[in-house]
Amino acid sequence: MAITLLTATLATVLLLAGYARVWARVRARPVLARPDPPPAAAPLVSLLIPARNEERSIGRCVAGALAQRYPRLEVLVLDDASTDGTRAVLDEFADDPRLRVLAGRPLPRGWVGKCHACQQLGTTARGEWLLFLDADTAPQPDLVMALLSHAQRRQLDLVTVFPFLELGSFWERALLPPFLALIDAIFPVERFEQPDVRPEEVLANGQCILVRHVAYARIGGHGAVYNAVLEDVQLAQAIRAAGFRVGGADGRAYLRVRMYHNGPEVVHGLTKHAAAGARNGGARAWQVALGQLALALGPFTLIGVGGALAASGAGMLGVAVALLGVVAWAAGLVLWGRLYRRIYRLSPAYGLIWPLGLLAYLLLALRGMWHVRSGRGVTWKGRTYAG
Repeated sequence: MAITLLTATLATVLLLAGYARVWARVRARPVLARPDPPPAAAPLVSLLIPARNEERSIGRCVAGALAQRYPRLEVLVLDDASTDGTRAVLDEFADDPRLRVLAGRPLPRGWVGKCHACQQLGTTARGEWLLFLDADTAPQPDLVMALLSHAQRRQLDLVTVFPFLELGSFWERALLPPFLALIDAIFPVERFEQPDVRPEEVLANGQCILVRHVAYARIGGHGAVYNAVLEDVQLAQAIRAAGFRVGGADGRAYLRVRMYHNGPEVVHGLTKHAAAGARNGGARAWQVALGQLALALGPFTLIGVGGALAASGAGMLGVAVALLGVVAWAAGLVLWGRLYRRIYRLSPAYGLIWPLGLLAYLLLALRGMWHVRSGRGVTWKGRTYAG
């Protein structure tokens, strides 16, 4: 009995330490600070936006790009064979001379669609710095200045940021926060700028990547990752492997994004991410996933063990173990609730569904990996890839 209680106490201590570590890492994440005024000889920045069937969001993105307070910029949008009203929305901005809309060329065999679109944008851009933005983002007016100031202050060749994520539907709120917490644990952003960081330890968030043009050209641009579904992750790793400096930061004050709008979109999108992410993250991804699962389900395991002990006649021992589980669950609930409030500006009550959201995401990940292994691949924007 003493060994059982000691084991349960140790498990509770480990859970509490895990929650504290997660919170400490969230607070330690670099943040984009107030930007410096642009210098007199401000470098030209090219804002590059690939768009394929983005009628719903492209207007907000382009309007935000053209509203930047930075003095020297060009905005290039590549219409990648859209079949909806994307081009009609872009035509509404035709009077602004800073905007150029490119027609995408046919997709070469073996290339992923977004990689090909970004490569065309990158080779056309004239800027000293290239800012790749997803079409579903909403840039705030000081985004370019904040990114450029951050890169120059810290002598970085690539800066990526994590925007404010707009979560509308229940499924977005249930699945996306645990998913992004898992990514953050696999690739801790506070490690990116360390001198000893290895290429496989960094990533970029494709929603927003500012990269020095010479560094991008040195690796061959997106041609270096032409067949990668997670092209953003592998682009940053290729930049780092070439000897350039990579950094990441919290950019919620400068960029917003609505990734998905309903349950089916969440399922489809996360299946694609998981199938490719498991291959890229390797053993580290599995280790982190198991650790996150332990933090989410550990308290309920203790409560269940305590209940089983009480039912078998070990009343006081069972109650003690169950109480330890309740303490751990309460601590986890506080953590998850604070994450929902701090990062997503949602009610802390959503912390109640965090364990279920994590479990649901991991099931989607397994589904995505099965699709790849079975030869079905993953489908995105009407194109199917091997994963």
